[in-house]
Amino acid sequence: MLEKLDPAYWIKKRYSLTGWKAEVVDVLVAFAIAALVYYGIAPLILGANPPAVIVQSCSMKGVLNVGDVVVLKGVSFDEVNAPIVHLNSTNVTFKIIPSSRHEQTRVLFFPDGSPNKVNVTKSGDIIVYISPISGRQIIHRVIAKVITSDGKKYYITKGDANPIPDQAKIDCDEWVVNGNYLRCIKLSDNVTDTCTLADKNWPGCISSPVPEGAVIGKDIFVIPLVGHVKLAVWHLLTLGHGYPDKITC
Repeated sequence: MLEKLDPAYWIKKRYSLTGWKAEVVDVLVAFAIAALVYYGIAPLILGANPPAVIVQSCSMKGVLNVGDVVVLKGVSFDEVNAPIVHLNSTNVTFKIIPSSRHEQTRVLFFPDGSPNKVNVTKSGDIIVYISPISGRQIIHRVIAKVITSDGKKYYITKGDANPIPDQAKIDCDEWVVNGNYLRCIKLSDNVTDTCTLADKNWPGCISSPVPEGAVIGKDIFVIPLVGHVKLAVWHLLTLGHGYPDKITC
């Protein structure tokens, strides 16, 4: 009885398909149904498009691993959990004061705002957003939310395993090229690093300010490691370019 609810059943019956031809129909129909659920039904239910993403880096090590599938839910600015800062200007800036480029940022100092200091913790929500610079999907934690004097809303994000926030700009004496970005190998003597979210052209940034509209959604649950199947297939299709640098963190 239940088989009559399967579109493949009617296709095979209509064309009298048996053997390997019937199996091909089963596979194709299964893929079609999965695509319909993923691209059509799930985004409507969850309010996020795409409704899930695959982790491809170790920037959230300890919480998310390479190959994890993060299922998302669309959220408003108010629904994202993180400390909030109201600025009296339109310039979204903050300071961090590390002793080395490897030290984890613990405090954000806002020169104009109340509160003017935010402790960096791992209590904020994890979101997925589209980087305004690279166009890539970034899966990081919100460590602060900012509302400027003109009412615009931004997120400050950071990978749990990364030493500094995504938007940080470091006062550096010596840089080396690392892919499309620069990496600091020698900090300046006066280490009072000014982090400017508004500077989109600085080559060391991995993202610019995260505007409210750039967020796809926040994670609601994680399916461990199953994304490796897609990564492996993509690796074959792209002749060795599908996998990230690490298979596991």
